[in-house]
Amino acid sequence: SGTVNAARLGAEMVPEANITIVDSKTLSGALGWQVEAAARAIQAGWPLEKILETVAQVGRATETLFTLPELKYLIHGGRISHLKGLLASVLNIKPLIGVDKESGKYAERGKARTFARALRHIGEVITQQVPAGSALRVQVMHANNPDGAAVLREQLDRLFECTWLPEAPIAPVLGAHAGPGLVGAAYAPLSAFPALP
Repeated sequence: SGTVNAARLGAEMVPEANITIVDSKTLSGALGWQVEAAARAIQAGWPLEKILETVAQVGRATETLFTLPELKYLIHGGRISHLKGLLASVLNIKPLIGVDKESGKYAERGKARTFARALRHIGEVITQQVPAGSALRVQVMHANNPDGAAVLREQLDRLFECTWLPEAPIAPVLGAHAGPGLVGAAYAPLSAFPALP
């Protein structure tokens, strides 16, 4: 990503510093979980190799899934074509978007007609990855849409045994691409999430 490349260039400018670049290949709350893991491990005095492996484990365990009420920001930002965006808008189709773990790029994970159905479909998509009733670490994020966030939280509470992290605004990079109204979640099965100090 451009951010990782900029970090590498910055690290090259100070060769005497001990800088390790980690490409999270994710965003927003899921990225924050990796930062949290690294910070807690550093505070506990873990060696670098163990810290990096823990951050990688968090990355492997964590998924991000979101939807948005309108596509015009994705169209204007070039994330989807004008034709595809126009057809989806006319048919009121809302995408469910995740992040591909290999490339770190946006990936469609499903779609639904209407934003309300898309919010409900997020839980259904998660149950395809994690069995209903499982213990799940979850953080709901949104772009100025607390009502949508509340709907998603209620639905996930019905489907899983949730350990909730505080609700959060989405990261500015995601907001710049998706616009206001976006609602999503970072989540990981507790069974796959590493123990943190």
